[in-house]
Amino acid sequence: MKIRNILFLTVLSVSALSCTLTRRMERRGAAAGIALIRKSADTTLSEPYKPNYQWVKRPAHGDSVCWGETVTDDRGKRIMSIDLQEVEVVARSKVVVERMGKVTIDFQITVPEQLQGNCLGIVITPWLENNGKTTALEDMVIRGGFYSRVQDRDLWQYDRFRERMTALMQNMPDSVRESVLGRAYRRIIRFPHTSGARLDSIVKNKERLIYYYTQDVNTEESGKRLNVTLRGRVQALDGSSYELPASDTIGYTISSMLTFVDTTTRYMVKVIDKFVEVKDRNYIRFKVNGTAIIDTLGDNRRQLERITGLMDSLLNQNEFYIDSIALCAGASPEGRFSLNDRLSRGRAHALSDYLESRFGRGIDTMLHVRWIAERWSELSGLVAEEDSIGNREAIIETIGQMRDPDRTETRIRERYPEDYALMRRKLYPLLRTVDFTYSLRRVGMIKDTVHTLEPDTLYARGLELLKNRRYSKALYYLDEYKDRNSAIALLSLGYDTLAYETLKHLPEGAENDYLRAVSALRLGKREEADRYYRRAAAAEPRMKYRAKLDPEFAGMFNDD
Repeated sequence: MKIRNILFLTVLSVSALSCTLTRRMERRGAAAGIALIRKSADTTLSEPYKPNYQWVKRPAHGDSVCWGETVTDDRGKRIMSIDLQEVEVVARSKVVVERMGKVTIDFQITVPEQLQGNCLGIVITPWLENNGKTTALEDMVIRGGFYSRVQDRDLWQYDRFRERMTALMQNMPDSVRESVLGRAYRRIIRFPHTSGARLDSIVKNKERLIYYYTQDVNTEESGKRLNVTLRGRVQALDGSSYELPASDTIGYTISSMLTFVDTTTRYMVKVIDKFVEVKDRNYIRFKVNGTAIIDTLGDNRRQLERITGLMDSLLNQNEFYIDSIALCAGASPEGRFSLNDRLSRGRAHALSDYLESRFGRGIDTMLHVRWIAERWSELSGLVAEEDSIGNREAIIETIGQMRDPDRTETRIRERYPEDYALMRRKLYPLLRTVDFTYSLRRVGMIKDTVHTLEPDTLYARGLELLKNRRYSKALYYLDEYKDRNSAIALLSLGYDTLAYETLKHLPEGAENDYLRAVSALRLGKREEADRYYRRAAAAEPRMKYRAKLDPEFAGMFNDD
């Protein structure tokens, strides 16, 4: 009990001080700093700055005069010469290189002494702005020693409470238990721990802290530039807080292989035919030995809507004339041939009458009715594709030697009963079809065929995906073209060997040769890369500057 009272009094006293500290921070505008990481720092020691002038106050006049060194100019006049203090210029942006669909950004976060304290906790969050979208990166947490102990104490108290309440409420519904524990957590845990932090550090002494932050960023659908800024919050034990003012913004310009994208429109040859056929297969069910169209039987309603929908769209379009419509009904070999012939004919005419009732008698001049009693040739093809039929070859041979359809079916049924049962169950329904063939003639066309050039829409789709850095999907469209853009997609995904093989067959040119050099360097072919690079630089001098951005060229071509 005594220890608890001591801790309580300590918290009260420290809380009073922390409130003062947060007010002082706000008054001074204390903030965390963000800066780019420099490759190498200048370690040359310079003497401390000593001004070569001084201000002297004149008591009689109440103002001051400046006394300093003077020099004589070329006209003989003496002028004051003041040595200025060194000024360090810090860059706010840098170029980062994209590889494998990612870039690595790094920066340093500086936390000054004014933001630290034994009873303070600070959470700093870097925010990444990418193509208009803002994403929070992992937090950086700095806690004072006493602040950390209070957090641990609160968590310990809550754990004890949870253990007791879990035992008491074990027979209660989960929703009640979660509600009670949730209210207790909010009451007991005044300063919760920050989960998922990149850095969670407890400081004992106030000093300037610098943390080097590195982050991989996916570049899919990103823009050409990334921006990072800091947001933060200081929390004191008395509940007061201080929102850090916005930090400077640092930027990263993404350098990728997209610089070499060929945006030239690609065309494809399209063959336009005067005469076109549209074929459509449908499965209409009939009652056993029946020919009447019943739309409520099986899937007939949907099949009939499909037939009439296609026919209506073709009858009411203006691009083609309809020369003829062939309707052909067929049946499976099950049963006697004469019966199947009669049923196929009757079903074909029944469907023809149905269509005339829907579209009028004018359609009968275009509609030609045909039927096939038994589709033996199609059955032979289905048997050849069905792996589960054990005697495929023998059955196909029997069908090929057919003279009498009824005897042929009987022979297959008796010799191969298991295979016949499978055929009857699985293949025969596929033969009971109604096929439509629409013979169309293009309006206003004289020649039988015309060849035209049209933009390749598939290639354009792949190019757009490539520009948006969606390399895998872009490669799906571009791979078959084997051109520079497909090679860029391969290089961006790390398929260096495939990119190398693709680039080998492309014509010479500054862009192609530079990409050849990159792929060769990745494969360890340095001499070959040297040759390609020099040829590219000779054709286009700006390639020398580009090589300074790509890490593949690090340490090479220093003489250029």
